Amino acid sequence: MGDRVKAHQRSDRLVILLATCNRFAMLRPVVDSILNATTVPHELIVIDGGSTDGTIEYIQSHPRITAVLQGELLGTARCYNRVWRDVDSQYSCWLSDDTELVPGSLDLAVSILDAEPAVGMVGLKMRDTKGPGRHASYRGGLSGYGILNCNHGVLRTALARQVGFFNEGYRSYMIDPDLTASILCTGHRVVMTKAIAVLHHREWAEKEGDEKVARDMGGIDNFAIYRRKFQFLERSRTLATRIRARALHGAARVLFAGAGDGARRLRLNRRDWVNLAGGRFISLLDPIACARRRYHLAQAIPSRLLDAAGNPYRTPRLCPAS
Repeated sequence: MGDRVKAHQRSDRLVILLATCNRFAMLRPVVDSILNATTVPHELIVIDGGSTDGTIEYIQSHPRITAVLQGELLGTARCYNRVWRDVDSQYSCWLSDDTELVPGSLDLAVSILDAEPAVGMVGLKMRDTKGPGRHASYRGGLSGYGILNCNHGVLRTALARQVGFFNEGYRSYMIDPDLTASILCTGHRVVMTKAIAVLHHREWAEKEGDEKVARDMGGIDNFAIYRRKFQFLERSRTLATRIRARALHGAARVLFAGAGDGARRLRLNRRDWVNLAGGRFISLLDPIACARRRYHLAQAIPSRLLDAAGNPYRTPRLCPAS
C-alpha cells in the first residue's frame, strides 16, 4: 500500500473507506455514527492526507479505526484507490468526512446485496443539512445519459475491482457518477435506499459552489471525460424517453399542485418523481415493482446497449442485466 497502516480489526464482510484532512471536528461525528449504528461485521479505514489538527492522533489511538497515513493530498480518486486496491472484503463502502450515517443504513444495504445477486451497488440516499440543497428531499443528480448518480454507496468489492475502482482520470469531482455508470455497464443493477441513509453537513458556503467544483476538477474537463467514456449510451436518448420524461413531469406537477414539502404521491416524493421521469434506465413500473422492497429507483441498462461495442465493460460481465 505504501502508507503507514495501523489495523485494529479486520473484516472480510464490509470495509468502509473514509478520507479526511484537517477536519477533525467533522470527522468525529461521522466515525461515531458508523461505529455506533452498524451491526454487520465491518472494518473502518480512515485515510488521512496530512492533517495537523489532531486528526492523526485521534485515528491512531481509536481502538476501532484502521488508520492509513498518506501524508499528502493525492486527489480523492487516487487517495481512495491506493487503499481500496488492497481491500479483500465481500462488500465495500465509501463515505465523506462531512457526512453522518443514519442508524442501520449500512446493515440495510448489505442485506439487499446479500438477497439480490443482480444488484451490484446500493446507493445511500443523501440529504443536505446545509447549503442551497437543504430544502430538497435528497441529493442525487441525473447525468446527461439519464443515470441517477449515487453520491455514496455500498457495492461488491469484486465488482469495484472489475471496473478499476474510482476513475483516476478525474481528480475528484465526478468520480461517483462515473462509478455508478460503470457498475451499470457491467450488467448489474444499481438501486437506491427509500429512506435517507446519509446526512450531508456540507462545509462550504452556498455562494462557493461553482468555485469549489472548479477547484475539485483541478483544471480537467471532468464532464468531457464522462461523456466520452459512456458515449455508447447516447443511443438511449430516444424520442420515447423524451416523451416519457415530459409526461411524468407533467403528471407530477398535477399530483403535487398545492402540496407541502413532505407530500408523497404513490409513495414517492417530488424528488423521486423527478428521478423516475428523467432516469432513462428506471422502469415506469418501479413504484409498483419496488412497493414491498427496501429500495427503489432501480436502474438496469438493457442488453441491447450492454452489448454495444463502445461499452467499456462489455466483456466479461459478472452477471446479466435483469
